[in-house]
Amino acid sequence: MGDKHWKIEKQPSWLVVAIKKTIAELPGGYAEAAEWLDTTESALFNRLRSEGDQIFPLGWALVLQRAGGTNHIADAIAQHTGGVFVPLTDVDDVDNADINQRLMESIEWIGRHSHYIRKATSDGVIDATERAQIEKNSYQVMSKWQEHLTLLFRVFCAPDEVAKPPD
Repeated sequence: MGDKHWKIEKQPSWLVVAIKKTIAELPGGYAEAAEWLDTTESALFNRLRSEGDQIFPLGWALVLQRAGGTNHIADAIAQHTGGVFVPLTDVDDVDNADINQRLMESIEWIGRHSHYIRKATSDGVIDATERAQIEKNSYQVMSKWQEHLTLLFRVFCAPDEVAKPPD
């Protein structure tokens, strides 16, 4: 297995993609990211090179995620480990419209899912690009649905009933 395999495992490409997306969505891009982390843009680029010997610290990634108000890194980690990241909203800031909004978003993603499935299976084969599109969309379906359920139960269930499922 040589060093190259070890380096890939040390900093997987899916994590680098999520970090780069997080940085790109900051209003000031890499310059702003460097400011948040009290480092240089060169240091960021060096730590995100696939053939480099440095890694991008997870703590840095989480700081940038919070600064940008995104969930790209949490989503990437959840997907890679077979889960779904569900952001929790402060229930004091939630009303029925917010709960219904999450439900409507989930339904919209399900509609896209149906469209992608029809398109992908029309020739009898789902290719790699189609599969990636379906998986990306399916993740959003699950995430928005879980957001809806989480808010629903956090707002309308007694506090001691939120944490445990019914018997």
